[in-house]
Amino acid sequence: MSVVYLLGHPVGHSLSPAMHNAAFRALGLSHSYETLDVTADALPGAVQRVRTGDVLGANVTVPHKETVMKLVDTWDGPTAEIGAANTLSRTADGRVLASNTDAVGFEYATRELALDGARVLLLGAGGAARAALVVLFARGAHVAIANRSPERVRALARAIPHPVGREPRIVEWAARTELREVDVVVNATSLGLHGDDPLEGAELRGGLVVVDLVPTAAATTLVRRARAVGATTVDGLPMLLQQAVSSFRIWTGRDAPVAVMRAALFASVS
Repeated sequence: MSVVYLLGHPVGHSLSPAMHNAAFRALGLSHSYETLDVTADALPGAVQRVRTGDVLGANVTVPHKETVMKLVDTWDGPTAEIGAANTLSRTADGRVLASNTDAVGFEYATRELALDGARVLLLGAGGAARAALVVLFARGAHVAIANRSPERVRALARAIPHPVGREPRIVEWAARTELREVDVVVNATSLGLHGDDPLEGAELRGGLVVVDLVPTAAATTLVRRARAVGATTVDGLPMLLQQAVSSFRIWTGRDAPVAVMRAALFASVS
């Protein structure tokens, strides 16, 4: 039996073990998916486990998606473009390969939204924001970015290549609640994980689209507020499911039992 770890800090809230363990059982695979709370100092040792231990692979979550890129041996093209990884696997020659399935997950979660020409406010500048920004550019959105750390948001704006004429606009964090000229808000921060609201004080409206990537069992405060005024909402579960499906294939080489994973995910939040 091999183990798959979820590396992050914190990880106790994660819904991923229910999905992956149900998938392993459904296909008769003797693997297990376990959370591993890892601080920044312990991350190199955790990556070394993937390289040398009886480990099938790992998912990587907040706050390590960017840092882990410095600790792996290789990565694929899309992951290099994003500059962050959420999936680790071991190659046949024992190297640790970094992949990013967040972009696939975000594309799936927003597949029904009309983003071409939309004015999007992206909250965050970490790994999830990087993946979302690549997809938003590809879908024709005009993007403004706000983050609590001005240095990180400027670095993000420089790091991801943008289409001609659509350079992302940087918004001060204090001004993020001004939504009159915004069509879509994407929360790619961790705010919401513990009941906080990344748009506290903002007046939401029915014509707004709110995408909250925080994957929690109960709807986040932001999603509940948006639904209350009739806004279109996308919570974090569709992205979580689709990125998990893609990660599963990377680790096992087999198609994931999507229906099984979906049922396990929604059973864990009901």
